[in-house]
Amino acid sequence: MLTLKHNTKTKPSNFQIKEIALVDSKVAYCRFLNWVIGEFDLFLKNEESEALKVFFPNGWFSISCFQNTEKELNVALQVEGKTEATCQSMMKQIKSIHKHICEFHENKSY
Repeated sequence: MLTLKHNTKTKPSNFQIKEIALVDSKVAYCRFLNWVIGEFDLFLKNEESEALKVFFPNGWFSISCFQNTEKELNVALQVEGKTEATCQSMMKQIKSIHKHICEFHENKSY
């Protein structure tokens, strides 16, 4: 489940998109991060942090995990870039990976 907060302009030349997604478990969150790392050919990750921040030409995105008041596990997705189209394209890629992981966990029998 993804909830769009709103596109906001942060600096005169930057756009930002923030969304919140639900995950079933820490395992699903870790799998999500691993898929994102694989999708963007990232080989270095700070093992001490459960968050991920990736810089790309003209912007960056971050993924972090937190529990809400109902004790649900949430993932904060944030993309910032020079153009709205770039931000939307990157968010679309990230949400596609999230959707795939959610479907995988729904269909997986333990």
